[in-house]
Amino acid sequence: MTALLATYRKPETTDFAHAWVGMEPTFATTKSVRKWRTMSETPQGEDDYFKNPYMLRTERKVARALRKKYRALRRQGDPACLFAKAKLERDVDQWDVERENLIFHGGEWGEGGREPFVVRFGMDPEVFEYSIKPVPLAWFYEERFVRFLQEIVWDVPQELGLRAMMGHGGGQFSLSAKTFLQGSLLADEIAARLDHPELATWTLDFPNPDDRAFRATRERRDAFRAVLDAYWAGGFHPRALGTLTVENAYLDRGFGPAPAPPPGLMDTKQGPVGTVQEVFQTNFAFGRAVRWAAQNVHPGYWQSANPEEEGYRPDQIMRYSEGNLNRLQIAGELHVKSGKVLDPKDVPELGAPLDLSMLYGEASWENRAQMSRTSARDFVEALLLHVHHAQYAQDHPHVRVRSSLLQDQLLGEAEEVLERRAPQVLSRLRKAALPLNLEASGGRMKTDWIEPEALFWASWHALPAGEQAAIAREVITGFVQWVEEAATKDPRTPPDPGHPTDPMEPHRHRIHPLLWKALERHPKGAGTVARREWQAWTAGRATYLGRRPQWSIKGAVPPWSTRSPSGRSR
Repeated sequence: MTALLATYRKPETTDFAHAWVGMEPTFATTKSVRKWRTMSETPQGEDDYFKNPYMLRTERKVARALRKKYRALRRQGDPACLFAKAKLERDVDQWDVERENLIFHGGEWGEGGREPFVVRFGMDPEVFEYSIKPVPLAWFYEERFVRFLQEIVWDVPQELGLRAMMGHGGGQFSLSAKTFLQGSLLADEIAARLDHPELATWTLDFPNPDDRAFRATRERRDAFRAVLDAYWAGGFHPRALGTLTVENAYLDRGFGPAPAPPPGLMDTKQGPVGTVQEVFQTNFAFGRAVRWAAQNVHPGYWQSANPEEEGYRPDQIMRYSEGNLNRLQIAGELHVKSGKVLDPKDVPELGAPLDLSMLYGEASWENRAQMSRTSARDFVEALLLHVHHAQYAQDHPHVRVRSSLLQDQLLGEAEEVLERRAPQVLSRLRKAALPLNLEASGGRMKTDWIEPEALFWASWHALPAGEQAAIAREVITGFVQWVEEAATKDPRTPPDPGHPTDPMEPHRHRIHPLLWKALERHPKGAGTVARREWQAWTAGRATYLGRRPQWSIKGAVPPWSTRSPSGRSR
């Protein structure tokens, strides 16, 4: 584990063995959720929430308990204790909100100048949130580190009454951007997710505006497809755009795509042709273009975009997506939240050609479609599922996006479904949407545009049993395909064919229980793969349900309930 510490943060070490991870698991209490809901009704109340005595007291209480438990386990010789010392320090985050930092050092890390390992614990709307980064990806294969995460990060807040709730907060993680700027991996990662909307809706997350699916609306889907088409046409290659410089990054302009790229710039199996720098520039330009050309189309809370709103500024609003490239930056750019200069000691010449070595030390590709996880093991398995599928995509490049899916009936085609199946419901949703849009936009967006999450569940309930079962079959089959493809790259899988493993075992509980109910109502529509999974789910139902986070505080109605209000899912 220590051997990686000298090299894993270098931008030139782009292989997965040197990748790093950022973690943001969250925990909430009934009181934290209620306080946010009442206090955030006014701008002053929103500010006061982060200074509220209860919130500060709870934050400090958890932090002291983290330190106390770690020291106790250390005295007992517990294998989770990888560090000799743990001390507590207090500072403020980029929003000037107080947070507690548990700083680990010494022991196996030695005293020879190695940077400490820091676990930050602070506040976010409704929840208390960890920020733990960067962590070498390789550590997540080590059982001692997984035990550390469970005993300290997960167990301590839960021992104090906090919970990982499905409807509040999340379990986002990010991976080093350098790792995804090789070959065509970033484009293939985005295409694969666009082709598997069930990841952000039925399995790894649920439909919500914080982590809005790439395929949530027809316009959003088409925008992602257009930028992918431009990529494979060579539109982001420097031989089409011209050599990109530091100035392009600082001013966030000139990233294309070129309208008429010459032929021969892209290899269908390798991605961009040319030098290492040309490959980097192609993928960097593509990543920067994705933000404004695709992430920015119908992201969550798009009506709230306002230069005066820190969390909803135009350059921030597109991060409310299942994937987020806002932190694909180089040294010398401004931090997307705090506005501070990134890596000021490494600022390059303004006219220098963009190069991999210029990447900001924490430049990342964020996977936001990750709802709260009930255990460290569950979080780690979700993370490694993402990593292993990305490695699979490296071996199977140029991912194709299907133009039509049955799930589109709940996404871009949801209004048409309701027009046919439940016009009264659609009329009611439109009527409710107008005041919601006006409120969210400060009176600027006069439209009866309906949130895709509200359309998702309304169209689901409007479909007959047979069509629900068909969607369930597509979702389950697609998710099993994703898991089985990822399993081929899992180094932990026993190689002995005489002892086969079940790659779905760590992930079967991720499939939404509504889908099993749909198959129960129409079993003939199950299909071979879905039927097999249905039988496995039924056999271990109690175990699988126990791995899922609870929805919310007592009495709260989940958005998929027919009793749920029509507006927001959070």
